[in-house]
Amino acid sequence: MKQKTIITTFILILSIGLLASCKKENHPSTPDPPVSTYQIPPIDEYMPERLLHLFDSLNVLHRGDEPPIINGNFMAESMYLCIVDKVPESSYMMLPGPMNSNHYYEFKEQKDGLLGVAFKCPIGIPGENGFLEQFDTDSSYFIIKDSLTLFTNDPIAPAYFKSNKFIPEDLSHAYIIGNGRYFTLYFYEIHDTSQSLPLNAVVISGKTSTNEEGKTIIEDFWWGIETMKYYNGGIVTNMLIQHGNIPTPGDIIIRQSPDALVEGCYGN
Repeated sequence: MKQKTIITTFILILSIGLLASCKKENHPSTPDPPVSTYQIPPIDEYMPERLLHLFDSLNVLHRGDEPPIINGNFMAESMYLCIVDKVPESSYMMLPGPMNSNHYYEFKEQKDGLLGVAFKCPIGIPGENGFLEQFDTDSSYFIIKDSLTLFTNDPIAPAYFKSNKFIPEDLSHAYIIGNGRYFTLYFYEIHDTSQSLPLNAVVISGKTSTNEEGKTIIEDFWWGIETMKYYNGGIVTNMLIQHGNIPTPGDIIIRQSPDALVEGCYGN
């Protein structure tokens, strides 16, 4: 009786194994799709709190994970300096007012929340050289390419850069979020000037649309920076800060375009 029970159990186990094997052959499993290990840094952790608060107070901080595609070159015929929000110790002399010159914005290679950016603020009428004209001023911007340990250990840097979430690659990208026609960009840049290299936190927001000619336009366009610190500084840089010629670290400048930005070639 005991031997019969053992044989019956063995046959049952063998049958279950054969059934599972047949089922596996009839329905082969598909491999899981590859999962991207790179995550876009959350804007609330990555960017300075005061800069985000100003954009929020203006109701132009657009969140979401389905932003519009904004690839292209755009021109603003003028910008208006709306807000200069200074830290208590700042002597910065810049005041709100119109900035009556063409401003050029290039957005490119947008994919999966990342994109490339460039800005040009020329003097006078654009020439035949296009986007990178010899008369440009205030025109050299670089997305940061390294970890910039001096910044990540600086007290003014957001806590994100002191956490295990931060990776050097974060600083080499511009990020875009938003939904529908509304978008917000954010990144850190080093702005090349003759005296020093200011590190800026940048937030840009807008809304895509189409004009009567069928061209893509960006409406309600806002551009803001918070100066974080200076590289290659020294006595001259400190004197410029003390005399109010350049922002003190922590100062925020926000500009807005009175008219829509229009996409075009502009000689590029």
